[in-house]
Amino acid sequence: MSRLKIEPILRSLHAKFGPMVTLRIGTRPAIFVADRTLAHEALIHGGAVFADRPPAGATKKIITSNQHNISSSSYGPKWRLLRRNLTAEILHPSRVKSYTHARNWVLQILQNRFESQAKAGRRICVMEHFQYAMFCLLVLMCFGEKLDENQIKKIMEVMTVNFGRFNILNFWPGVTKIVMRNRWRELFRLRKCQEDVLIPLIRARKKAKEERVNKSKEDKKDYEDEYVLSYVDTILALELPEEKRKLNEDEMVSLCRVS
Repeated sequence: MSRLKIEPILRSLHAKFGPMVTLRIGTRPAIFVADRTLAHEALIHGGAVFADRPPAGATKKIITSNQHNISSSSYGPKWRLLRRNLTAEILHPSRVKSYTHARNWVLQILQNRFESQAKAGRRICVMEHFQYAMFCLLVLMCFGEKLDENQIKKIMEVMTVNFGRFNILNFWPGVTKIVMRNRWRELFRLRKCQEDVLIPLIRARKKAKEERVNKSKEDKKDYEDEYVLSYVDTILALELPEEKRKLNEDEMVSLCRVS
Protein backbone atom coordinates (compact mmCIF):
# COMPACT_ATOMS: atom_id res chain seq x y z
CA MET A 1 0.00 0.00 0.00
CA SER A 2 1.45 3.36 -1.04
CA ARG A 3 2.02 6.24 1.36
CA LEU A 4 -0.59 8.39 -0.40
CA LYS A 5 -3.22 5.70 0.14
CA ILE A 6 -2.41 4.89 3.76
CA GLU A 7 -2.10 8.45 5.13
CA PRO A 8 -5.86 9.28 4.99
CA ILE A 9 -6.61 5.94 6.68
CA LEU A 10 -4.09 6.64 9.45
CA ARG A 11 -5.47 10.13 10.04
CA SER A 12 -8.97 8.76 10.49
CA LEU A 13 -7.72 6.01 12.82
CA HIS A 14 -5.71 8.46 14.93
CA ALA A 15 -8.75 10.72 15.19
CA LYS A 16 -10.81 7.80 16.43
CA PHE A 17 -8.34 5.84 18.61
CA GLY A 18 -5.65 8.34 19.61
CA PRO A 19 -2.02 9.11 18.68
CA MET A 20 -0.80 5.50 18.78
CA VAL A 21 -2.33 2.90 16.47
CA THR A 22 -1.26 -0.68 15.80
CA LEU A 23 -2.11 -2.33 12.50
CA ARG A 24 -1.25 -5.81 11.32
CA ILE A 25 0.27 -5.49 7.87
CA GLY A 26 0.93 -8.91 6.45
CA THR A 27 2.32 -11.19 9.15
CA ARG A 28 3.67 -8.46 11.45
CA PRO A 29 2.18 -5.67 13.55
CA ALA A 30 3.11 -2.10 12.61
CA ILE A 31 2.87 0.71 15.19
CA PHE A 32 2.11 4.24 13.97
CA VAL A 33 2.81 7.11 16.38
CA ALA A 34 1.39 10.55 15.54
CA ASP A 35 2.57 12.38 18.68
CA ARG A 36 6.17 13.65 18.77
CA THR A 37 6.36 13.38 22.58
CA LEU A 38 5.39 9.71 22.48
CA ALA A 39 7.79 9.10 19.58
CA HIS A 40 10.64 10.71 21.53
CA GLU A 41 9.79 8.66 24.60
CA ALA A 42 9.84 5.42 22.61
CA LEU A 43 12.82 6.03 20.33
CA ILE A 44 15.09 8.01 22.67
CA HIS A 45 14.23 7.15 26.29
CA GLY A 46 13.26 3.58 25.44
CA GLY A 47 15.63 3.18 22.52
CA ALA A 48 17.24 -0.03 23.77
CA VAL A 49 13.82 -1.67 24.15
CA PHE A 50 12.71 -0.83 20.61
CA ALA A 51 16.10 -1.17 18.89
CA ASP A 52 15.81 -4.84 18.03
CA ARG A 53 14.37 -6.19 14.81
CA PRO A 54 11.81 -8.97 14.45
CA PRO A 55 12.93 -12.42 13.27
CA ALA A 56 13.40 -12.53 9.52
CA GLY A 57 10.75 -14.05 7.28
CA ALA A 58 11.54 -17.11 5.18
CA THR A 59 12.66 -15.14 2.12
CA LYS A 60 14.58 -12.59 4.16
CA LYS A 61 16.63 -15.35 5.75
CA ILE A 62 17.77 -16.42 2.29
CA ILE A 63 18.53 -12.91 1.07
CA THR A 64 20.41 -11.86 4.23
CA SER A 65 22.12 -15.19 5.04
CA ASN A 66 19.98 -15.59 8.13
CA GLN A 67 20.20 -11.90 9.15
CA HIS A 68 23.98 -11.60 8.90
CA ASN A 69 24.04 -8.00 7.71
CA ILE A 70 23.64 -4.55 9.24
CA SER A 71 20.10 -3.78 8.10
CA SER A 72 18.54 -7.02 9.36
CA SER A 73 20.78 -8.34 12.16
CA SER A 74 19.30 -8.51 15.65
CA TYR A 75 20.37 -5.72 17.98
CA GLY A 76 23.34 -6.94 19.99
CA PRO A 77 27.09 -7.70 19.75
CA LYS A 78 26.93 -8.90 16.13
CA TRP A 79 25.02 -5.85 14.91
CA ARG A 80 27.31 -3.49 16.82
CA LEU A 81 30.39 -5.16 15.33
CA LEU A 82 29.10 -4.93 11.77
CA ARG A 83 27.94 -1.35 12.18
CA ARG A 84 31.15 -0.23 13.91
CA ASN A 85 33.26 -1.84 11.20
CA LEU A 86 31.39 -0.03 8.42
CA THR A 87 31.34 3.39 10.09
CA ALA A 88 34.93 3.30 11.35
CA GLU A 89 36.66 1.60 8.44
CA ILE A 90 34.74 2.86 5.40
CA LEU A 91 32.47 5.81 6.28
CA HIS A 92 34.81 7.65 8.66
CA PRO A 93 35.72 11.13 7.27
CA SER A 94 39.42 10.25 7.05
CA ARG A 95 38.60 7.09 5.10
CA VAL A 96 36.18 8.91 2.81
CA LYS A 97 38.94 11.44 2.11
CA SER A 98 41.28 8.63 1.09
CA TYR A 99 38.91 7.82 -1.78
CA THR A 100 39.38 11.25 -3.38
CA HIS A 101 41.32 9.78 -6.30
CA ALA A 102 38.53 7.23 -6.82
CA ARG A 103 35.87 9.95 -6.96
CA ASN A 104 37.98 11.87 -9.50
CA TRP A 105 38.31 8.69 -11.56
CA VAL A 106 34.55 8.13 -11.52
CA LEU A 107 33.88 11.78 -12.40
CA GLN A 108 36.08 11.34 -15.46
CA ILE A 109 34.14 8.22 -16.43
CA LEU A 110 30.88 10.16 -16.19
CA GLN A 111 32.26 13.04 -18.23
CA ASN A 112 33.59 10.71 -20.92
CA ARG A 113 30.23 8.95 -21.24
CA PHE A 114 28.37 12.24 -21.60
CA GLU A 115 30.83 13.50 -24.22
CA SER A 116 30.69 10.24 -26.16
CA GLN A 117 26.89 10.33 -26.34
CA ALA A 118 26.87 14.01 -27.29
CA LYS A 119 29.40 13.54 -30.11
CA ALA A 120 27.36 10.67 -31.48
CA GLY A 121 24.28 12.89 -31.49
CA ARG A 122 22.40 10.55 -29.20
CA ARG A 123 19.93 11.44 -26.50
CA ILE A 124 21.69 11.38 -23.12
CA CYS A 125 19.99 9.25 -20.46
CA VAL A 126 21.41 11.04 -17.42
CA MET A 127 20.20 8.64 -14.74
CA GLU A 128 21.63 5.61 -16.54
CA HIS A 129 25.10 7.17 -16.69
CA PHE A 130 24.97 8.40 -13.09
CA GLN A 131 23.94 4.94 -11.90
CA TYR A 132 26.81 3.34 -13.81
CA ALA A 133 29.33 5.87 -12.43
CA MET A 134 28.09 5.34 -8.86
CA PHE A 135 28.46 1.57 -9.21
CA CYS A 136 32.03 2.05 -10.47
CA LEU A 137 32.79 3.93 -7.24
CA LEU A 138 30.91 1.54 -4.95
CA VAL A 139 32.54 -1.53 -6.50
CA LEU A 140 35.98 0.01 -6.01
CA MET A 141 35.19 0.84 -2.38
CA CYS A 142 33.71 -2.60 -1.75
CA PHE A 143 36.11 -4.86 -3.65
CA GLY A 144 39.15 -2.61 -4.19
CA GLU A 145 39.17 -3.14 -7.95
CA LYS A 146 38.55 -1.02 -11.04
CA LEU A 147 36.47 -3.36 -13.17
CA ASP A 148 35.56 -3.07 -16.84
CA GLU A 149 32.12 -2.08 -18.10
CA ASN A 150 30.85 -5.64 -18.63
CA GLN A 151 31.76 -6.62 -15.07
CA ILE A 152 30.17 -3.48 -13.64
CA LYS A 153 26.95 -4.13 -15.54
CA LYS A 154 26.81 -7.72 -14.27
CA ILE A 155 27.12 -6.43 -10.72
CA MET A 156 24.46 -3.78 -11.36
CA GLU A 157 22.12 -6.48 -12.64
CA VAL A 158 22.41 -8.71 -9.58
CA MET A 159 22.52 -5.87 -7.04
CA THR A 160 19.39 -4.04 -8.21
CA VAL A 161 17.02 -7.01 -8.07
CA ASN A 162 13.69 -6.15 -6.45
CA PHE A 163 13.29 -8.88 -3.85
CA GLY A 164 10.14 -7.22 -2.50
CA ARG A 165 8.07 -9.13 -5.03
CA PHE A 166 8.89 -12.32 -3.14
CA ASN A 167 7.36 -11.10 0.14
CA ILE A 168 4.16 -12.96 -0.60
CA LEU A 169 6.09 -16.20 -0.08
CA ASN A 170 6.35 -15.37 3.63
CA PHE A 171 2.61 -15.97 4.10
CA TRP A 172 2.52 -19.61 5.23
CA PRO A 173 5.86 -20.63 3.65
CA GLY A 174 4.98 -24.30 4.01
CA VAL A 175 2.03 -23.72 1.68
CA THR A 176 3.68 -21.29 -0.76
CA LYS A 177 6.58 -23.72 -1.27
CA ILE A 178 3.99 -26.03 -2.85
CA VAL A 179 1.54 -23.70 -4.61
CA MET A 180 4.14 -21.07 -5.58
CA ARG A 181 7.14 -23.31 -6.08
CA ASN A 182 8.14 -21.57 -9.32
CA ARG A 183 8.50 -18.27 -7.51
CA TRP A 184 10.59 -19.97 -4.82
CA ARG A 185 12.83 -21.37 -7.57
CA GLU A 186 13.20 -17.87 -8.99
CA LEU A 187 14.22 -16.52 -5.58
CA PHE A 188 16.91 -19.18 -5.18
CA ARG A 189 18.07 -18.61 -8.76
CA LEU A 190 18.51 -14.87 -8.22
CA ARG A 191 20.36 -15.42 -4.97
CA LYS A 192 22.65 -17.92 -6.73
CA CYS A 193 23.32 -15.32 -9.45
CA GLN A 194 24.45 -12.86 -6.79
CA GLU A 195 26.81 -15.42 -5.31
CA ASP A 196 28.20 -16.38 -8.73
CA VAL A 197 29.06 -12.74 -9.48
CA LEU A 198 30.25 -11.52 -6.07
CA ILE A 199 32.04 -14.51 -4.52
CA PRO A 200 34.81 -14.54 -7.18
CA LEU A 201 35.46 -10.87 -6.37
CA ILE A 202 35.66 -11.67 -2.65
CA ARG A 203 38.05 -14.55 -3.31
CA ALA A 204 40.22 -12.42 -5.58
CA ARG A 205 40.47 -9.76 -2.90
CA LYS A 206 41.33 -12.35 -0.26
CA LYS A 207 44.10 -13.70 -2.49
CA ALA A 208 45.43 -10.19 -3.17
CA LYS A 209 45.45 -9.47 0.55
CA GLU A 210 47.43 -12.65 1.27
CA GLU A 211 49.94 -11.76 -1.45
CA ARG A 212 50.31 -8.27 -0.03
CA VAL A 213 51.11 -9.67 3.42
CA ASN A 214 53.73 -11.99 1.93
CA LYS A 215 55.59 -9.30 0.00
CA SER A 216 59.00 -8.16 1.16
CA LYS A 217 59.24 -4.79 2.92
CA GLU A 218 60.84 -3.15 -0.13
CA ASP A 219 58.24 -4.39 -2.57
CA LYS A 220 55.46 -3.79 -0.08
CA LYS A 221 56.21 -0.06 0.04
CA ASP A 222 55.64 0.26 -3.71
CA TYR A 223 52.51 -1.84 -3.39
CA GLU A 224 51.16 0.35 -0.58
CA ASP A 225 51.17 3.39 -2.88
CA GLU A 226 48.51 1.76 -5.08
CA TYR A 227 46.70 -0.14 -2.36
CA VAL A 228 43.13 0.88 -1.52
CA LEU A 229 41.47 -0.46 1.61
CA SER A 230 38.19 -2.02 0.55
CA TYR A 231 35.12 -3.06 2.50
CA VAL A 232 35.89 -6.71 1.78
CA ASP A 233 39.34 -6.25 3.36
CA THR A 234 37.67 -5.19 6.60
CA ILE A 235 35.06 -7.95 6.78
CA LEU A 236 37.64 -10.65 6.00
CA ALA A 237 39.20 -9.85 9.37
CA LEU A 238 36.00 -9.84 11.41
CA GLU A 239 35.11 -12.51 13.95
CA LEU A 240 31.49 -12.81 15.02
CA PRO A 241 31.51 -12.30 18.82
CA GLU A 242 28.68 -14.66 19.70
CA GLU A 243 29.57 -17.44 17.26
CA LYS A 244 33.36 -17.15 17.62
CA ARG A 245 34.01 -17.60 13.92
CA LYS A 246 34.81 -15.68 10.74
CA LEU A 247 32.15 -14.72 8.22
CA ASN A 248 31.58 -17.25 5.46
CA GLU A 249 31.39 -16.24 1.78
CA ASP A 250 27.60 -16.31 1.65
CA GLU A 251 27.42 -13.89 4.60
CA MET A 252 30.00 -11.62 2.95
CA VAL A 253 27.80 -11.47 -0.15
CA SER A 254 24.88 -10.32 2.00
CA LEU A 255 27.04 -7.65 3.66
CA CYS A 256 28.34 -6.36 0.33
CA ARG A 257 24.87 -6.37 -1.21
CA VAL A 258 23.10 -4.45 1.56
CA SER A 259 25.84 -2.43 3.34
